[in-house]
Amino acid sequence: MKKIIVTGSSSGFGLQTVQTLAAKGHTVYATMRNVKTKNSATANQLLDWAKENKADVKVVELDVTSDQSVQEAITHIATETGGQIDVLINNAGNLVDGFLETLTTKQVEWLFQVHVFGVDRMNKAVLPYMHKQNSGLLLVVTSGLSRLHLPYLGAYSAAKAAADTLAETLQYELQETGIDSVIVQPGAYPTTDLFRNRAEAEKPDAEKAYGEFAEKVKRGISNLFTPTPQNSDSTEVARLIAQIVDTPAKQRKTWFPIGLGEGQPVVESINDSIGGLSQHLQSALGIRN
Repeated sequence: MKKIIVTGSSSGFGLQTVQTLAAKGHTVYATMRNVKTKNSATANQLLDWAKENKADVKVVELDVTSDQSVQEAITHIATETGGQIDVLINNAGNLVDGFLETLTTKQVEWLFQVHVFGVDRMNKAVLPYMHKQNSGLLLVVTSGLSRLHLPYLGAYSAAKAAADTLAETLQYELQETGIDSVIVQPGAYPTTDLFRNRAEAEKPDAEKAYGEFAEKVKRGISNLFTPTPQNSDSTEVARLIAQIVDTPAKQRKTWFPIGLGEGQPVVESINDSIGGLSQHLQSALGIRN
């Protein structure tokens, strides 16, 4: 069984992934912020669940936006495991929505701190351990919005697209090692709390320039995150992640879109085109056979 780290484990895909992997017998380090304060109840409930289900779950304080927090958490985990880190699941996420003009630069920076710099920070913290064992899996949960761009969600999409690019590049850079880098691209799952916990735009007055169109966009985006009987079960994302974890190294695809409805084949086509073009260029440059 594998030693697995999951970021953003306090809710949504992260919490579901922790429970799904632990139920399969893996040792899972469920990392989250504010373990002793805001998320203390969640942490205790997760540990109670693990005890009841005889699952190996350990809750660790970790803030992906802090160098010190990441280093302390990874050092702690590596000490416990004897240096074995088999899988990192970069799932931590946040959402600030609104017309780009209504978001402050600080808010856009916050999105990139979590989705881009946080992912990069985590990858660099665990890769030395994976290189020593010549094996490992880096998995990042991005979004279908990294490919399908909508008004009101532009900053979020930009951050997810950047995270997607980092992970794709790592897959190419790590091709001669035993380490894989893969990307899961979920659609909108209204049963998770991402939209419910979103931050409000800090320059709302700028929206007035968009007139009635602004209300039209807001209604449409709200509908995207409104639960209906037709919505897919968000636990299918956790099950997909577990399937990827159990797949042998170098047999995994780079991208795994899921829950995108009519947009699914479009995203798959974009992924295939980008991946094919990049591999063709790498071959032309003599980087790969």
